[in-house]
Amino acid sequence: MRNNDNIGHWPARRIDRRTFLLAAGTAFASAYVSRADEPTETSLRQRAEKKGLVFGTQVNAGPLFSLKPYQDAVLRDASMIVPENEMKWRPTQSTALQSNYFNADRIAKFAKDNKLLLRGHTAVWHQNPPAWTKDIITGDDGQKLVLEHASDLIKHFRERVMEWDVVNEAIAPEDGMPDNLRNWAPYNKGGIDFIVDCFYAAREADPKANLYYNDYSVYYQSQSHRRDAILGFLEKLKTKGAPVDGFGIQSHLIAKAEFDEVIYRRFLSEVADLGLKIRATELDVSDIRLELDIKLRDTIVAAHTKQYLDVLFDEPAVVGLVTWGITDRFSWLHQGWPRKDRLRQRCLPLDDNFAKKPMWYAIANAFEHAPSR
Repeated sequence: MRNNDNIGHWPARRIDRRTFLLAAGTAFASAYVSRADEPTETSLRQRAEKKGLVFGTQVNAGPLFSLKPYQDAVLRDASMIVPENEMKWRPTQSTALQSNYFNADRIAKFAKDNKLLLRGHTAVWHQNPPAWTKDIITGDDGQKLVLEHASDLIKHFRERVMEWDVVNEAIAPEDGMPDNLRNWAPYNKGGIDFIVDCFYAAREADPKANLYYNDYSVYYQSQSHRRDAILGFLEKLKTKGAPVDGFGIQSHLIAKAEFDEVIYRRFLSEVADLGLKIRATELDVSDIRLELDIKLRDTIVAAHTKQYLDVLFDEPAVVGLVTWGITDRFSWLHQGWPRKDRLRQRCLPLDDNFAKKPMWYAIANAFEHAPSR
């Protein structure tokens, strides 16, 4: 485990956790609220770049091309964008062997026109094959079909996408399959060797792109089984010579979940020791466990964000952060993981009206205190 400079970071948890979170979040709110409307306020992208990091956000073609405040918010704060759905298999090939990259190409052009880095998401993912592939994927030609799709997708965006989530969420220890792989026909038949083939296909399709494996749930105390499984999987990929450059940590956080700084630091260090870059790829913070009060929810979400990012940015192998959206107005959590009271979750840096929330300032503060790369 590496020695890390903790100057300027939150203290170790020696007080009641709830008291700590409330105090930390209140500090963000009181320290930054008077600066929220200053026109010269430094953007997240500038704060990140100052430390050799990259700040990015997920975008959706609908609001990106129809809602100016949304586009302005993205351009103000992000130096990298990643499409939410527009590059996935189902939207790009709803009809057999007939690709439609219209919306994905629009986003790629937007990135180029505005000098933004572009992430590709995702080439191989068990949840998103089109309906017409169902019988093929479970048959003898399933692996071939998946590899052809990954190759065609990445080749289409060759030298326009700087970084790909080549394989997404392949680990599922609860499925009880060999090597903790998810119970999905191509993995069942090909095992880790098939996933290695996916990375080779990606490298051939675009030799200059950075290639990532992307997965979730490795940050909390209760997730030790997943941490061990993913670390073992990454070790095997490297041993087998897969051309994998980095590990994407989705970072779908849950306010009030038990985050252990020591455990997470050790995990990040172990991933880095494999020679992999690390990027937080899908950060949001669910407030599903929190009370109704908006100020209290924002306070706790900000504190949880800052605590997590301080540990993340201390690891030298970390190259940046991507939030899974920029504004609460557009988040998968509202449908995918709704609050029981049906209130909108306060899960992203900007509110519904694109105003900065304490979470924005928590991210800003974490960048300012991050060690320089």
